[in-house]
Amino acid sequence: MNSLVVLNRSSTIFDPRYYSMKALGLILRSQYFFAPALIFLSLNLCVGTWAVSIPQIKSQIGFSEAALGIAILCFGFGTFVMILFSPKLIKHFGLGKACLIGIIAVCIAFLGPYLISTYIGLCLALFLLGLSTGFTDISMNTLVSQIESIQKVNIMSANHGFFSLGGVLSGGLGALCLSYFGEVPFWFVLGLSGLVLILNLYFSRSYTAINVEHSDSPSLDLGYIKPLFVLLIIGFICMAGEGAVADWSALYLEDICHAQPKWWAVGFFSFSIFMTLGRFLGDGICNRYGSKNVLTFGLFASVFGFGLILLKSTFWAIFGFGLVGLGLSVVVPELFRLGGRYPKLDKSRSISLIAGSGYIGFLIGPVLLGFIADFSDLWWSFILVLVLVLLSFIMSLFYKTPVED
Repeated sequence: MNSLVVLNRSSTIFDPRYYSMKALGLILRSQYFFAPALIFLSLNLCVGTWAVSIPQIKSQIGFSEAALGIAILCFGFGTFVMILFSPKLIKHFGLGKACLIGIIAVCIAFLGPYLISTYIGLCLALFLLGLSTGFTDISMNTLVSQIESIQKVNIMSANHGFFSLGGVLSGGLGALCLSYFGEVPFWFVLGLSGLVLILNLYFSRSYTAINVEHSDSPSLDLGYIKPLFVLLIIGFICMAGEGAVADWSALYLEDICHAQPKWWAVGFFSFSIFMTLGRFLGDGICNRYGSKNVLTFGLFASVFGFGLILLKSTFWAIFGFGLVGLGLSVVVPELFRLGGRYPKLDKSRSISLIAGSGYIGFLIGPVLLGFIADFSDLWWSFILVLVLVLLSFIMSLFYKTPVED
C-alpha cells in the first residue's frame, strides 16, 4: 500500500470538510501539500538569485549587452528543449521522482555561472541551467495537477504563489548581499544551493511515489493542439505581457511617464507584490467561481491595467502594473489546471505544451516590444500588448472547459 493511501486514511487534512479552506492554509498545514510548493519556491529562489547576479558576472567576465542577450537566450533555449523531452523523461522516471531529479539538477546547475570565467562557458552553463529549470517546471506543474485530480482540491495558484515568493526572497536577499558585500558572494550561492537541496530531499518523501498515466501517442502529436489551442494562445500572450513588464516597466516609467528615479523600480515591485498576493488567493476564488470565470476575470483585469499604464501618468502606471500583476497572477495557474483536466490527454504532455507556448512568449515578447520601441517609443509597444491581452480576453469568453468546474 503506497504512502498516499495511508495519508488519505490517517490524516484529517484530507477530510472533505477541509476542501473549502484556503489553499495557502492547506499547504502550510500538511507536508504532503507543502512539498510540491517548496519546489516552486526553490526554483525561483535559485533562478532569481542568478538574475540579481547578472551585473557582477557580466563585469567579471567582460562582455557587451548584446552578448548578454545571447547568453540569456541560451538559458531560454535550454528551457525550450526540455519541452520536447520532459514527457518522456517523466514517463521513464515516474512523476514524483522526476520532480526530485529536476530540483537536484537545478541546485547543481545553479552553481555553474558562478564557477566559469569565459563567455562560452557562461553560455554552456546557462544552457544547462535552462535544461534543469525547464524539466523541473513541467514536472512540478504536472505533479500539482495530478495531486489536484487525486485529492479534489485546488492548489495550483497557491503553488505559483510560492514561485512568486521565491522571486521576492531572491530579490531581497540579493539586495542585502549587494548592499553589504557589493556582490552576491559564492559562499552565499553555495549555501543557498545546499539549503535548497537538503530541504527538498527531506520533503520529497511526500511525493516520490506519485505517478501519472501516460499515453502512447508521439511527443509532437498534433491531436493535442486543437483542444489546447485557446490555452496555448492565451499562455503565449500572457507570458509575453509578463516579460514586457519585467523588462520594460522601469524604462517606461522613465521615458514615457517621466517619473523620478526613485519610482523606476516601483512599477515592477507593484507588479510582483500583487502577483504574489493574487496567486495565494487564486485557488479560493477558483473554488467558488470556477476556472473559466477566474481566467476571464484575470484577463479583464489585465486589460484594464494595461489601459491605466497607457495614461502616461506615474501614479496610474504604477497602479496599472499592480493590476496587471493581479490579473496575470491567476491566468497562468488556471491554464495549467485546465490543461491537466483533459481526460484523453497526457497531463505531462499537455502541460509541457502550455509551458512551451508561455516560454516562447516570454522570450519573444520583450524583444518584439524593443523592436517597436526603436521605431517609435514604448507607449506603442504597450499598445500592442493591450491589444493582444484584449484578444485573449475575447477568446476566453468562448472557451469551453474540458470538464464542469
